[in-house]
Amino acid sequence: MVDLIHSKKGHIFLVGFHLMLGVLVKYMPSLVAMAYVGLFLWFVWDVVYTYDRNSRAGFYAIYLMGLEMVYRMAGAQFSWELGKYVCIILFLLGLIIGGRKYIAWTFVLLLTLLLPAMFLVEGSTTLEIRKNILFNMSGPLTLVMAGLYFFRRPIDEDVFYHQMRMAFLPAFTIIAALSVMANISHLEFTSVQSSGAAAGGFGPNQVSTVLGWFILMVLLFKVNKRQITTWNWLDWVMLFYLVLRALLTFSRGGVFGSLLAFTAAIMVLVVTFPSFRRQLRKAAPYILGGILFFIGVFFVANRITNNFLLYRYQGLTTTEVQTGIRHANRSMLTGRDAIIRADVQIFKDNPMLGVGYGMAEGHRARYYGQFAAAHTEFARLLSEHGIPGVIFMLVGMIWLPISFFIRVRSPMTRFYFLAFYLLSMFTMFHAAMRLALPGVLFGAAFMMIKMQPKLEPKAEEGFQSLEMAG
Repeated sequence: MVDLIHSKKGHIFLVGFHLMLGVLVKYMPSLVAMAYVGLFLWFVWDVVYTYDRNSRAGFYAIYLMGLEMVYRMAGAQFSWELGKYVCIILFLLGLIIGGRKYIAWTFVLLLTLLLPAMFLVEGSTTLEIRKNILFNMSGPLTLVMAGLYFFRRPIDEDVFYHQMRMAFLPAFTIIAALSVMANISHLEFTSVQSSGAAAGGFGPNQVSTVLGWFILMVLLFKVNKRQITTWNWLDWVMLFYLVLRALLTFSRGGVFGSLLAFTAAIMVLVVTFPSFRRQLRKAAPYILGGILFFIGVFFVANRITNNFLLYRYQGLTTTEVQTGIRHANRSMLTGRDAIIRADVQIFKDNPMLGVGYGMAEGHRARYYGQFAAAHTEFARLLSEHGIPGVIFMLVGMIWLPISFFIRVRSPMTRFYFLAFYLLSMFTMFHAAMRLALPGVLFGAAFMMIKMQPKLEPKAEEGFQSLEMAG
């Protein structure tokens, strides 16, 4: 697949193939699930055959991460967590086959911190215990394996953009799937709650998260003056539909996550690279056009939802909309704050090693009033891992990213690091690690994007030499 995308005809063929997969989600879902497994097996063969040339294993994992939601929409007939398992296998295979001798010892430490919680899991049968461990450990393990694979891995600039174009292909599949399973003309909006119907009958939070990732990809390519599809007009059409469908889910996490990650990455570079500030001023008309584009899409989506979308982003409840009376001191976190407080209390009661993988759900009932799954990965690390979870967050999620950002001087590497890292962290905050996405992106943030030799002498001068803006 990664070779087909080199040519225009090959790229068009792949777009058509992915559109067809999206349509088949409604009519032949089992075939789509089999295609997901078939693609994974093809990728395994290609990684072995090419000895992981151009870090294919890592980018194949990013591709399958983007297609994971489609697999679940098709029924996830083999395993609900298959998306994480295939990514872990590809990372491990790439590390073995690729022959890279560098070992990211920090991620080895993070791996050891995940182990103690395994021995605290309880269940009526061995099978139940094993399922609990696999289900809850697969997310953090994906993060660790992605980090082991990507950390300080040099990737040529052209290779990076080429393979990321491949990783964007699942966007066509999910748009096609949503179009046939939740056609806009058939949708009705009567409340401000997250719309499962607009998400094709699936978790709106997860669908919005994946759409947010593809939105971020388009924005990153555009600010680099790159096309993510064959035609520039198709880039904008895809961005329109991605933003529109993300908004219609009424799940704010995906939209906020992509825009915040992109904006924060831009702002940090504005502060750290004077030449980028100059280029940004020259790009002011394009930036204004982009802002108007997003406002226009929001306006269209709000018209479709009879203003309920606006009420949703204003933080109103359906009752408040109907009565016109706003309730004071109401949280906009839709219950996540209460679950976080429960996790903190569980940590206080079990500080040393936590309560074990999946065990916090039952404990939350004592403090939250009902059984509840984790919605925030950071609170889950506290309650289920205890002090090792605290160390995991301090070392892996705070110290390591700051250290990497300070030591790396390439503006392009910094730019993509910030975008991937921030989206990963924001996703872990609002959706825990239900998807492979936050774990894979966290690791991918640490890759080293190498500029072309002719541009490297000017690399420190900012994005003018890197064609990042203008």
